[in-house]
Amino acid sequence: MSKERDRAPLSTEIPPPESAQDLHPSGCWTSGLEVPRLYKSPDAAAGDGLAIGQMLSGRYRIERELGEGGMGVVYLVSDRQVVGENFAVKVLKEALDPQALQLLREEVRQTRKLSHPNIVDMHSVNVDGKRLYVLMEYLEGKPLNALLDEEFGRGMPFSHAWPIIEDVGAALGYAHDHNVIHSDLKPANVLLTTTGKAKLLDFGIARVSRGPLLHKRSGQRALTPAYASYEMLKGEEADRRDDIYSFACVIYELLSGDRPFGELNALEARDVGTRVPPLAVLSPAQNEALARALAFDRGARTPSVEQLLAGLVTDKAPGGRRRAVLVPAVIATVAVLGFAYLALDKLWISRRSVVVQQVASEAQPTSPLAAATPVTFNPPPHSIAVLPFVNMSGDKEQEYFSDGLSEELLDDLSRINELQVAARTSAFLFKGKDTDIGTIARRLNVGAVLEGSVRRSGNTVRITAHLNNAVTGFHLWSQTYDRNVGDVLQLQTEIATAVANALKVTLLGDASAKIELGGTHDAAAFDAYLRGVKAATTSHNAKDMQTAIAAYTEAIRLDAKYALAFARRSKSFTVYVDQFGAALKDRKSSFDQAYADAQRAIALAPDLAEGHLALGYYFELVALDFARENQEYERALTLAPGDARVLREASAFAVKMGRTDPSVAAARRAVVLDPLNKQAYTMLGMVLFYARQYGEAIGAYKHSLALDPDDPNASALIGFAHYKLGQFQSARESCEKKPDDWENQECLALTYEKLGRHADAEAMLGKLKAANGDSSAYNYAEITAQWGNSDEALGWLETALRLRDTGLADMKVNPFLDPLRKQPRFQAIMRKLKFPN
Repeated sequence: MSKERDRAPLSTEIPPPESAQDLHPSGCWTSGLEVPRLYKSPDAAAGDGLAIGQMLSGRYRIERELGEGGMGVVYLVSDRQVVGENFAVKVLKEALDPQALQLLREEVRQTRKLSHPNIVDMHSVNVDGKRLYVLMEYLEGKPLNALLDEEFGRGMPFSHAWPIIEDVGAALGYAHDHNVIHSDLKPANVLLTTTGKAKLLDFGIARVSRGPLLHKRSGQRALTPAYASYEMLKGEEADRRDDIYSFACVIYELLSGDRPFGELNALEARDVGTRVPPLAVLSPAQNEALARALAFDRGARTPSVEQLLAGLVTDKAPGGRRRAVLVPAVIATVAVLGFAYLALDKLWISRRSVVVQQVASEAQPTSPLAAATPVTFNPPPHSIAVLPFVNMSGDKEQEYFSDGLSEELLDDLSRINELQVAARTSAFLFKGKDTDIGTIARRLNVGAVLEGSVRRSGNTVRITAHLNNAVTGFHLWSQTYDRNVGDVLQLQTEIATAVANALKVTLLGDASAKIELGGTHDAAAFDAYLRGVKAATTSHNAKDMQTAIAAYTEAIRLDAKYALAFARRSKSFTVYVDQFGAALKDRKSSFDQAYADAQRAIALAPDLAEGHLALGYYFELVALDFARENQEYERALTLAPGDARVLREASAFAVKMGRTDPSVAAARRAVVLDPLNKQAYTMLGMVLFYARQYGEAIGAYKHSLALDPDDPNASALIGFAHYKLGQFQSARESCEKKPDDWENQECLALTYEKLGRHADAEAMLGKLKAANGDSSAYNYAEITAQWGNSDEALGWLETALRLRDTGLADMKVNPFLDPLRKQPRFQAIMRKLKFPN
């Protein structure tokens, strides 16, 4: 957000005094403006509200109401003189008399010269008719009280609360060093931004409203009794120890969900002799430090913020576990007057946890509310996860844009050889979930996490990116960009380069050319491409694939050299026709288009892994040309060795060609990069199965099943492995869990025969034939080969070859076909398939 010096002068700003002649007899600044004395005017009444579209001072357009506080109503406004500039304005409910108004103006004039990363910027005090409003920084986030009410009703773990405590302490401590007292510190005045930073609000407004220059108010004084010290409730002038009392109240509520004295304020609690109940999450020494800050008498209260923080971080936690937190080295810069808004229903809030959450297995991830446990966390160097950027556009229909942009950035980073990048499927699992950075990093086994937000209006986009060190909890880098959509490709390059620099990764060669590979600078083409990506990754039903193909086609129409769009359309055509095109009259033309698109993508961008992956996929599912498939997958693997999708496809192909060791290594690497993706474990299980490592295959399949308990394929695959181990009862039990699924039916046809249930086995084979006809000829060959019916099995294989059944790709290693390998008819089929050596 632009600072005051970047804006055009405001005609409605109350000017600072130019000479001693402007002094009021009381010694306070005044201006020549006639300002009403304190009263609740009809024009300023909050109940009247301001309508959307109404202008303030002829410049600031009201866009919507953001919230209402004790002293005013907050609105989002757009600056009609500076396109794209937004602010928050707080319209005061009651007018100040001239002396109080000038005191507020002078405080703002002094403090806005300074800035602090944990305090909201306030720009100016303005008058519009009888309305008095304050122009402030527009921030995206959630007030701490809302977060506590919605998500942490019983309090946060210490590791979650500490970054907030540290941020607020930094702002408050430096403000005290410059003789600025907040005097109304409470959860509602702490904003947690989308960057994970806590910012302190409302420094000056509440303090001025209680000053001696105000006329007597008819309503409650501008303080919050639950967080006010004994002295403030008695009406004494505030000092820094009153802020410390309020701060301690906030800390206590953060950790427990309750206020230190329940429903009693400090006056009432002192009168009845209430003591502060110790918190179980703190050690005795930490509880003692917090209790000192909550002392009723100023003389006994902790004298500084630094001492309070030191008391909380230097002792051991319960059970002798030391809290791995850091005392702030410097409490930086001076506090300024500020306010922000509550506007988002759901957003991503980073809580930079220094203590890493201990995580259960992938099957049962630990709740972010669970207590923190210091555990060894040694992620690989130069490892990163890219979380889905939050859509801040106010329009859910723009979700495809923020998701697609995140995925493209992830792909860009994965092209940097030195970086280990968590795959999209695993990273996107945390979308919309309130999981702290430490837990995410632990589950993905990465040392850094990139997150951010996207706000789009037409062809203008604002992208904010933040890189977090998941081990220390510190921000490594952050930046906000305002660009045209057509410039997003270059922006991706900038962000990727900045991330690489922050992680001290070496970018070899021309980083820009490497990262921009296959993209477009056409805004509309990029938009269409992202819509295609969204449709293709949402699910694999026919309608979504048709939508994806149409979107990619539009992108190609707009930019005929958009290699990525060609590659994606090729893959979508292949998937659509292979899985949903049984009823198509002309399957060949669609497959031909898939081939042409992949070739075009490679011609436009020979070093684009996506193009080679798409062509390899075509050769596997359509042409059954394993030699050329081998070439394309090897090329894709060379170009994108850190891409989990490439690793999965390449490992599957390698094991089918009999290259067991490199296949298993690639499949395991894919799991490392994509640890929360069931497909990664399924692929690993398949590779291990074909490698005849059936016990390990069962373990991989169980990981997949844990990630998706409703997946019917997993029970069948586990059953197949048990079958090959001779554990026929275990195979039956697994496959009978999903008896309506065709793979489980094949498993049961095999297993029932081994258990002597011949009629049941025949019945299962009959079900498969009735449902699928000759299209499952390869599966019938597997069953009958295991039954010992070699001639029938070979006949089914010959039918499969005639129909170009894609299952034939694993003939070379399929253990179910082992009884047929010495048969001349089997060897003839193998020669026709031309498997590479």
